[in-house]
Amino acid sequence: MLHKSVLSFALAMTAVLALAPATMAQDQVTGDFELDWNACWAGPGDEVPDWVGTVDIDGTAYDMVFFNLGDGSPPGHDRDGSFIEIWAIYDGLQLDFDADCAAVTYAGDLAMWGHDAGISDFEAKSYSMTGSVVEGFGDYADLTGESVAMQGTFTLDPDGNPLTAPGVIEIG
Repeated sequence: MLHKSVLSFALAMTAVLALAPATMAQDQVTGDFELDWNACWAGPGDEVPDWVGTVDIDGTAYDMVFFNLGDGSPPGHDRDGSFIEIWAIYDGLQLDFDADCAAVTYAGDLAMWGHDAGISDFEAKSYSMTGSVVEGFGDYADLTGESVAMQGTFTLDPDGNPLTAPGVIEIG
């Protein structure tokens, strides 16, 4: 009888452990975002974001910004459309610029931030990038170190300048 109980327990634990990876895979965070080009962006750096918008994560809207740090090409290799960025998601971001494009207000509760590298396909008007969450806060603290993938499309004005970049984000 004891042998039967031990065997039943072992089978039950095996079943629980077999289900654990499937349960963990469902903990992925996803969202849709809408980005607008920031006309105040003067070039690569971490002072003025190039893209500003919102992201919807599980029915909650947050603010999202991207800082282009450079073209993302390895030294000696010129590749159009490659980029390296820092991104951040805020709860209640207040971002205002003066007439000279200096940030007058940049305040809000940071939910998470990270970095990515990606490529834009100018013929297809699409982009994709991968990176990671460097740091999450509050409800998102457990996402620190998780992988991030983003992809979407972009629109250009008649002169070829960027306008919008809707897309999706997947974390974990």
